[in-house]
Amino acid sequence: MDFHHPLFQSLALPLCIAFAATGLLRGALGPVQGAAAGVAVAIVGTVLWVLGWRLMPGALTEKLPWVYAAAALLGLGLEAMRAGRRVQWLAAGILWALVLAILAWQPLPLKIGVWLLGLAVIRAALKEAPRRADAIAMLVLASFGLAALAMMSGSALLFELSLALGAALAGCALWLWPVGRIAFGASGAVVALLAWLALAQATALLTPARPGALLLLAACFTSGSLVRWGHRRLRRGEGRPWVETLIVAAVAALWVAAALALAYWGGVDTPAANMDDPYYKPRW
Repeated sequence: MDFHHPLFQSLALPLCIAFAATGLLRGALGPVQGAAAGVAVAIVGTVLWVLGWRLMPGALTEKLPWVYAAAALLGLGLEAMRAGRRVQWLAAGILWALVLAILAWQPLPLKIGVWLLGLAVIRAALKEAPRRADAIAMLVLASFGLAALAMMSGSALLFELSLALGAALAGCALWLWPVGRIAFGASGAVVALLAWLALAQATALLTPARPGALLLLAACFTSGSLVRWGHRRLRRGEGRPWVETLIVAAVAALWVAAALALAYWGGVDTPAANMDDPYYKPRW
């Protein structure tokens, strides 16, 4: 078996690690506190397997393991302190600002706009109920959408990293849907959100992906709020949680489809057959 094959690195490895680590933590810590740290174990473990660890990172992609590790430590600290959602949002927003400062140079007004967009994404995900799978469903679909966009834009590395992020989240989601047996707290949500934002930023900087497509992917995180707004407009109460999660996932899938359609019809500058990028030589 080739342990460096993309199907193993991007799907089997993160999904199995997340599912197993979440189950072990649930047994050790209980169903509420800390079990979602299995996502952090899978996300950080996978990026180290794929990219390795450089003490002095140079290229943008070499900085991603540091970003993931810092986000994982922040999430674990917030979970241990039982921090409220506002504190989680502020702490994650500060870390996101630091990430933008170190990833690559950009004009300050653009960097401020990207930071504000990241704050909105973080807030939208963190306000979802941690005992339900709505937030993780949006993250899974947004990650798979980002993987597809990276593939269409010619980056095999970003495709693999985004796919691995979605697979790790899917492994944890099995503990949240159809019945919530854990809570998707800060130990999992913070690292997942910062990883997605960092990968989206890398896709914007390293590929010819259309900014509009990335904005539509970010709009996935409004799906939960849109579904609740629709219930209020129709004057209907919420139904069964597992059904509501499916509706949220369907709305998020529509955002992903719109983003990929925009990327496809808008065209890219990189030929579709050129799937290698200068940062990575995949073993297809």
